[in-house]
Amino acid sequence: MTPFKPLTRQIADKIRLQIAGGQLAPGTKLPSLRTYADMEGVAKNTVVHAYEQLVAEGVVEPRRGSGYYVSGMHEAQLSADSWAPALDQALAAIGIDRSHFHATGGHPSLGDGLPPSEWLSSCRLDRYMQKIGRNGLGTVFRYGDPYGYLPLRQNITRKLDAYGIHARTDQIVLTQGSYQAVDILIRHFVRPGDTVLIDAPGFYPTYEKLRLQGAHIVGIPRTPDGPDLRMLRRSIKAFKPTLFFTQSTGHNPTGSDISPEMAREVMEIAAASGILIVDDDALADFKPSRCLRLSSLDANFDHSVYVGSFSKSLSSVVRVGFLACAPALARRLVQVKTTLSLNSSPYAERTVDAVITEGRFERHVVDLQNRAKRATQKAIAMLERRGATVFCAPQHTLFLWARLPGVNDATALTKRLLERGVTLAPGSIFFPDSSKPSPWLRFNVGFMESTDHMDLLWKEVEKWR
Repeated sequence: MTPFKPLTRQIADKIRLQIAGGQLAPGTKLPSLRTYADMEGVAKNTVVHAYEQLVAEGVVEPRRGSGYYVSGMHEAQLSADSWAPALDQALAAIGIDRSHFHATGGHPSLGDGLPPSEWLSSCRLDRYMQKIGRNGLGTVFRYGDPYGYLPLRQNITRKLDAYGIHARTDQIVLTQGSYQAVDILIRHFVRPGDTVLIDAPGFYPTYEKLRLQGAHIVGIPRTPDGPDLRMLRRSIKAFKPTLFFTQSTGHNPTGSDISPEMAREVMEIAAASGILIVDDDALADFKPSRCLRLSSLDANFDHSVYVGSFSKSLSSVVRVGFLACAPALARRLVQVKTTLSLNSSPYAERTVDAVITEGRFERHVVDLQNRAKRATQKAIAMLERRGATVFCAPQHTLFLWARLPGVNDATALTKRLLERGVTLAPGSIFFPDSSKPSPWLRFNVGFMESTDHMDLLWKEVEKWR
């Protein structure tokens, strides 16, 4: 049985595919709200929400007094969740090219790295962008503070307080998403030949950044409760690493959260060995504030750096992330940031600050977590009903790590399904050595609850039993 797809999403998907297929060229005016409603036999408000969703994605742009028009962006870059260059690069490394899938208007991957667009559209970033553009002339076109927009850093201090992490504004450095934050840390700390520890499975773009810097990468196995402490101690003793990249909550790709007992032991190991823990919490907004973060156990940031981001919870187009660390380290990292890119974007930072200041962000995060919770429970039930092995079963997550019955090589399954218009994220890309087969897959719970691609997946899996 094909899962129900809301009318709003059906209309948005239809228009998106028409744009991808060339039927609607950039600059084309869409039918008026009333006309489209009559054409589809739906309520006008349904079309309003569909158009607003496409506006939030950047696919469609409103023009005051004139209507809605197709944006002038390239066909392959239709939305944040239908174009994932990092995933494409990781898949290409194991011989999978899904570029033709984008060109034919392919839907988001079941293993995509971003939430569905409708999860993010309620914030209506386009309204804030227009406001900042009108009111910020003379400031948004200048470089701004090297640390980043001060009012946003003040808001971030309050956000971190809710996690039990206490940082002043001079301990926070704004970045272009968590990607740049991680890049700055690697550039500052890592020299060719240095050993760096990282969760395995872990976030594949960080592997690539470390390889570019010439690092020796050692994977620390991830358990449902956090990193494998025995392997962590053994690797520190054997390799004398400088950094350990890990994720306390909403671990990508397993969705696991570190337990309080393991978190305390990790920080004790860091204090004893001198290794710096990088707590990459890019998915923080999908988790309740009560979830434990490693940096909350490190009052003065003596042994940790906290990395956060708004890219996953607001939009990957508005790329705003941040680092929180000891003041002296923050000063050095600002120098690295300005050397690499002069500055982060004052325009994007002011936009995010406006969303937070006007109170919309807090309501949006509650809605985001409720959506994630519902989708997570449905996804776990679906997988277990089909005989899949789920790595762990968190209440709130964007990702689940699962092994399907009869499938020993998820890469081979991915190649088969790509031919049928379904893309997956096979487990091998989440390990330092992606050449080794893995039976595991990363699933995005947001795309499992309403996509008909799950039916195609199960039909293919039946053939593998």
